[in-house]
Amino acid sequence: MSPMIRLILLLALFLPNPLLAQSQFELDYLVELQPKHDQALVTVQIGAGAELISRLRFRLKPGIHTFLSAEGEFSEAKNSIVWTPPKNGGAIVFTSKITHDRGNGAFDAMMAESWAIFRGDDLIPAVNMRAKKGANSRAKLRFKLPAGWQRTETGWPRVSKEIYVIDNPERRFDRPVGWIMAGDFGSRAEQFGATRVVVAAPKGQRLHRMDVVAFLGWVWPELKSAFGDSPEKLLIVGAEDPMWRGGLSGPNSLFLHADRPLVSENGTSALLHELVHSFTRIRGDKKDDWIAEGLAEFYAIELLYRSGGITDERYQRIRKWLAHWSQDVKKLRLARSSGKTTAAAVLLLQDLDKEIQVATKQDKTLDDVTRLLIKKRVVSLNDLHEAVMQVMGRKSVVLQSGLLGA
Repeated sequence: MSPMIRLILLLALFLPNPLLAQSQFELDYLVELQPKHDQALVTVQIGAGAELISRLRFRLKPGIHTFLSAEGEFSEAKNSIVWTPPKNGGAIVFTSKITHDRGNGAFDAMMAESWAIFRGDDLIPAVNMRAKKGANSRAKLRFKLPAGWQRTETGWPRVSKEIYVIDNPERRFDRPVGWIMAGDFGSRAEQFGATRVVVAAPKGQRLHRMDVVAFLGWVWPELKSAFGDSPEKLLIVGAEDPMWRGGLSGPNSLFLHADRPLVSENGTSALLHELVHSFTRIRGDKKDDWIAEGLAEFYAIELLYRSGGITDERYQRIRKWLAHWSQDVKKLRLARSSGKTTAAAVLLLQDLDKEIQVATKQDKTLDDVTRLLIKKRVVSLNDLHEAVMQVMGRKSVVLQSGLLGA
């Protein structure tokens, strides 16, 4: 980010804008990390524009969030706090436990002696807001670090050493969701088009940061071609055991275990799979998790193929492996897609891609359908039917598969 752009962002954050004053309220998150207690002390400060808000309901996760205090009117209920901030502004304070065990000693969030990896989704409770029509936040996130901890990194744009701008057009009350890293860690950064990519891991751990950067530089043109818009910033964090041995995506960010290869022996890529989730943010509705997981795995293979990382022969071997692995799958429409179900979904989507190309004389592909689904975010089988109809001009034969029966 250039010094001029950083100055503009700082001015936008800290100087009042009379044109926006009637509809915006200031929202300031202060996060004090406390390794000795495996927690963060979180202060949510509502500033100018607080009179626009009539009620905030924070949904506390048991075992993670502990309410401490609030200025103004508030009431406590089971796993929630209902708060009305004072008209001239005020703060609510709570603690958030950082370390989270997924079971069998594997963690998807951890606070160690000199570093921490966690998600803002768990740091800040989900919020329901009642406010005047059109009211929305101007939010920033600040950190207070313990002695010896060097810095932080998030998937949000940084405007000064430990201050980030949080701007989610889909939400009126912006939360700093996505992965966060703090403490003593190493990082590599690169600019790919409009996106600044940062790869970070604790010092001394063997995540090959430059390998990840180089790999992304190789496939980035295909990512952009497939999905169009890319985030302003993307954070990739990684660590060794006892962190969970997999990949987990979040808004503008993802986690990848240090031992996961960039490309697996079966020709798929956990990094690309999670990257597709971060780019598209598509989620399946009810019984259609197979759409989100299938698309992520479809592109994990397809982007490698398009970029020249997979030959035609290798591509056909991958299809045979997917067919063998998913041979017992009878239906795709489940609340949660298993590995075998996702493999069957990939085969169906590959066939759908071919059908679209033939029907449109190579003018359209599944990419055109995916870009329509990105706009919806939460998608169903009916949404997929409609998007394919819009792109192809007729109903899909592939989507009449018995795997998609109720």
